[in-house]
Amino acid sequence: MARPSRWPEIVDAAAELFREKGFVATSLEDIAGLVGMYKGSLYHYIDSKEDLLFAVVRGPAEQILGEVRLLANLDLPPAEKIRRITRSHVRALQENFTYASVYLEEFSGRHRSEEWTAMDREYYQFVVDVIQSGKDRGDFGSTMDVRTTALALIGALNWLTHWYQPDGPLSGAEIAERFCDVFLLGMLNRSADPPSRPEAVSFEAMTVE
Repeated sequence: MARPSRWPEIVDAAAELFREKGFVATSLEDIAGLVGMYKGSLYHYIDSKEDLLFAVVRGPAEQILGEVRLLANLDLPPAEKIRRITRSHVRALQENFTYASVYLEEFSGRHRSEEWTAMDREYYQFVVDVIQSGKDRGDFGSTMDVRTTALALIGALNWLTHWYQPDGPLSGAEIAERFCDVFLLGMLNRSADPPSRPEAVSFEAMTVE
């Protein structure tokens, strides 16, 4: 379906309302009213309200997964990969805060297709593989439960949408580094040398190369 020029404005309005009121409580009339058009005019852009939900959530989901796919091809120590996973996840949430909040709050099982389930599984499995690699190398503790640790890291990062404030005292970059320190300290093999940490890294420079 061709998307006329007001499509980005409509998606932004939907994201704002889905986050504020919830997907179920938001009507197409609400969305149309926010962008100054009649409800019927929305059907030139969508077939259903679900189309807007998918449009809202696709961006942050694809950004996070895309950066992980790039990272998978890099020859880096597991600890550095954990840092880069954390930085890219936080950056995606910061840059798409409203959209990401909708994804994590509203994109429940009844909306998920095999495509979305596969995307979530791919991301989770990559985190598991990185942690397992660190454990196998002796960088991370030998008694650590890899899958529980992966779920804890992803869950903690996703929970940022509940408390992160763009105008708060900590930047996204600072939060990412603190998350890295907490999780890597918990995973560390106490008999091994600690993973190196850059003294200072600008948030703009935190890209998956």
